Amino acid sequence: MDLSKMMSDGEFAKLRAVVYAQTGISIGDARRSLLVSRLRPRMRELGLSSYKEYLARVDQDPAEKQQLTNCVTTNETYFYRTPRVWSYFNDVFVSGFIAKERKRAIRVWSAAASTGEEAHTAGVFLEEVRQRAGGFDYSILGTDISSRVIDVATAGIYKGRPIARFRKENPEIFTRQMTGSDEMGWSVAPQISSRIRFQQHNLLKALTSTAPFDVIFLRNVLIYFKAEDQQQILRNVRSVLHPEGVLFIGESESLKHMATDFEQIEPIIYRPTRRLGEALA
Repeated sequence: MDLSKMMSDGEFAKLRAVVYAQTGISIGDARRSLLVSRLRPRMRELGLSSYKEYLARVDQDPAEKQQLTNCVTTNETYFYRTPRVWSYFNDVFVSGFIAKERKRAIRVWSAAASTGEEAHTAGVFLEEVRQRAGGFDYSILGTDISSRVIDVATAGIYKGRPIARFRKENPEIFTRQMTGSDEMGWSVAPQISSRIRFQQHNLLKALTSTAPFDVIFLRNVLIYFKAEDQQQILRNVRSVLHPEGVLFIGESESLKHMATDFEQIEPIIYRPTRRLGEALA
């Protein structure tokens, strides 16, 4: 059966309501075909021939709601994405952090981690610093709402396109910090992976953290949310960002026309707006 011709307006409304309730992601009218293309393989896997059947399955099975989330979330990423982000991260922020002779480990949150390439890229650069600077250490948290990509990120094995650019543009660092082969796949070295952990998290909910993060990556995710939900996410992010920390967002995103507790350093790079009496130590 041609499932693309069977989704009624009512079924589309119900499905996107479930997605919104689960994730906060808004699926506009123009994205019906995308929803159909994402659900078609899952419905075939389940042996279902109508969206009515699938809605009943989702309603009855909480695990299927997670599968729906896994189907509709976009998870494209790769190592060393947007080189100028990593230049600022490494050459400006981390260098400045070390210059202040901080004795604590730097903390990084990849807040829409997808399959983990961003978190592992941060680990590679931070490990380079750790091996040069005595007493320096780091920890990285990667989170995503999709359980499927968290499993991939935790395994941390990559082939082909996700690592191609990084390998080409940073061959020496790649050789030092990556282990594996083209056939079996590549992973970050054990000393890096031991400092990274991944967990499932919904950005619309506050993240429980025992200490603030110095760097938060929130790239290419705000565009999927309504304005009021973007505000909630940014409040949640600000609540766990160090007063002297930095926030990176996506190339197609901006906070300039939003009322937030962030001020722009340069395009796509922000810091918390200074609050009266807030400690900067």
